[in-house]
Amino acid sequence: MKAHRLSAAAIGLAGLLLTSIAGNASADGVAGFEAYEKGDYATALKEFLPLADAGQTSAEAAVGQMYFEGKGMAPDPKQAARYLEPAAAKGNARAQYLLGKLYLSGEGVAAPDPAKAAALTKAAADQMLVEAQVDTCAFYYQGVGFPKDLVQAYLYANLAAQQGSEDGKSILVGVLLPDMKPEDIAKGDAAVRAWKPVLPDIKDPNIQ
Repeated sequence: MKAHRLSAAAIGLAGLLLTSIAGNASADGVAGFEAYEKGDYATALKEFLPLADAGQTSAEAAVGQMYFEGKGMAPDPKQAARYLEPAAAKGNARAQYLLGKLYLSGEGVAAPDPAKAAALTKAAADQMLVEAQVDTCAFYYQGVGFPKDLVQAYLYANLAAQQGSEDGKSILVGVLLPDMKPEDIAKGDAAVRAWKPVLPDIKDPNIQ
């Protein structure tokens, strides 16, 4: 597993918005989501931007993701980072995951920071974002941002595999198990049994 082979799993806007929309059914938020689903990215961005600029976490994450992916505009890592940073600080898992990618590459931020990239990705993984679990496994396996740790890599590959990730399953069976000693596998199994999701400490004040 080389550094540039970190997972590039498909990124979906619906997952990061549904919880917020269900809890705070803003007409603008719903209109933006519906426009996005129809491929009308210009309207979606127009609807989301005021909410994002007002500090609504899910809207910040949505706008950041649109700039990250280049939905309706050319990709703009700097603008993506501008909106992803506050959403990530407030515990939005998708924002943490995408911002981690920017810090890994150095795009849109002051400089590459593998340690910050790894920490952000792990924070998203600990909220059960499956693609972040795959990438956290890769960080630990490669020793990028974290010290190399096969037991932690095994833990996050297992968590991803339990959520149905084919990447997690193939890494677990094809890469990690052949490299690990029986005692390390036992430690990894214990870590899997003990693991619990970690909820963000900071709540979105816009969601009641």
